[in-house]
Amino acid sequence: THGFPKVMGVFTHLDQFKTAKNLRQTKKELKHRFWTEIYQGAKMFYFSGTINEKYLKNEIKQLTLFISRVKYRPLVWRNTHPYVIVDRHEDITHPNEVSENPNCNRSVTFYGYVRGTHLKTTQKVHLIGVGDFAMTEISTLPDPCPIPDAQQKKQSLNRKDALLFAPSSNVGAVSFDKDAVYIDIGKANYTKK
Repeated sequence: THGFPKVMGVFTHLDQFKTAKNLRQTKKELKHRFWTEIYQGAKMFYFSGTINEKYLKNEIKQLTLFISRVKYRPLVWRNTHPYVIVDRHEDITHPNEVSENPNCNRSVTFYGYVRGTHLKTTQKVHLIGVGDFAMTEISTLPDPCPIPDAQQKKQSLNRKDALLFAPSSNVGAVSFDKDAVYIDIGKANYTKK
């Protein structure tokens, strides 16, 4: 009832296949498996390969245009229950408590998007594989990538019009490492004093 309503497949590295027969057979098997796991007729895209470790611009453009225009069927369960798509999380337990007792109760902050109905602090939250927990606070943050209105919709995407919010994905000027965040400022001019 609430499984995979907004899933599409993107098959990549198809240039690694040596023969066209092997490629056709693999596409057929992947499509059959994908339709078995998700639903019959789930949309799939095939990316032929990469050039200089980047996908072909035309294939990416087709995928983004499809994503911007696709209409999914509404699912009753998801529209009547609140759920959170978690973007990132932080353990905000005091470090002294953790060093004294590694198995102490932790305080965790989740950042993400609430979907379905309204989420209230009186409700319990179920974390898959962990259990049910009580919330202490909910706060609202501004949307980093707002939906354009009807007048702003275009037939094609320009680079300056493309909005992208992909935390921890090393896309754009910000890249993440295990213990650091790097911001690429481009070309910097320094002057001697």
